[in-house]
Amino acid sequence: MTNPTIYRKLLLKHARHPKNSGRLKEPDLRATAYNPLCGDELELTLSMTGTVIEACKTQVRGCAICQASASMMSELIIKKTMTEVVQISSQFADSLQKETNDIPQDVECLRPLIALKAHRSRIKCMKLAWEALEDCAAQNQT
Repeated sequence: MTNPTIYRKLLLKHARHPKNSGRLKEPDLRATAYNPLCGDELELTLSMTGTVIEACKTQVRGCAICQASASMMSELIIKKTMTEVVQISSQFADSLQKETNDIPQDVECLRPLIALKAHRSRIKCMKLAWEALEDCAAQNQT
């Protein structure tokens, strides 16, 4: 099996059976994001203990790429500090802009998404959950 086939299967698995889907009843942080290009809508709710993300839920109404990205992000950020996830978010965004396929180890698990960066119109779909995360991080600093 080739990498594109493996990546496609992993993305479809996350899109069809998203991890941490739904809404936390009493979140410490909440953010929404919208992609006017394709109509994707996302709500992110986080539960914090100090600076550590204890629980994460995403409610997505959108395309398979947006759903897969939110699912993958939700798995990656639980039990990490807000500082760590902001750095990971930045590395993910940078990796989507680079011409090379070299990516930091912290975002290696996101390689199936990063492999889609040639499809420029889909980058906003991939980044929607991450934009909501950055909004939560900004709320957490105030």
